[in-house]
Amino acid sequence: MSTISTESQDKLRAAIAEMSKQFVTEESKVTDFHFHVNGSNGVVTIFDDDDNELSHAQIDEWVHKEGDNGVESIEKEIRNILSDELNKGTFENMNVPKPYSCILVDDDKETIVDLLYIDNDTYIIDDELLKGLDKELNDFIKKLLEE
Repeated sequence: MSTISTESQDKLRAAIAEMSKQFVTEESKVTDFHFHVNGSNGVVTIFDDDDNELSHAQIDEWVHKEGDNGVESIEKEIRNILSDELNKGTFENMNVPKPYSCILVDDDKETIVDLLYIDNDTYIIDDELLKGLDKELNDFIKKLLEE
């Protein structure tokens, strides 16, 4: 269940669409799309690697939403919308070298969490899939070396 209104979801979808349309014609060197939420005014701004603003949206429900619960809620909402946009093909025509990511960043532009990772035929939306991956790979390599 969404914690933001349909109108706010539509604003965020429009910002993502606006961002993606900028990369349809010319090849880009972008490797990450940074999503920053300003807690004092609820504005979500999407930046490229060079901190150029690509688009933004005003999400009224995110005004003064801070702390761990606020970040988790915001992360979940953006991740769900990115997933929907991925399924609709929003990212298919982007002329951006793969792999690239959509990440949620703090006020200092430091990564809070990876929201979406895209690489050729691989799409990772839920970071839960990555938890324990290092251990599994290490165990696999150890088993191969033992044989």
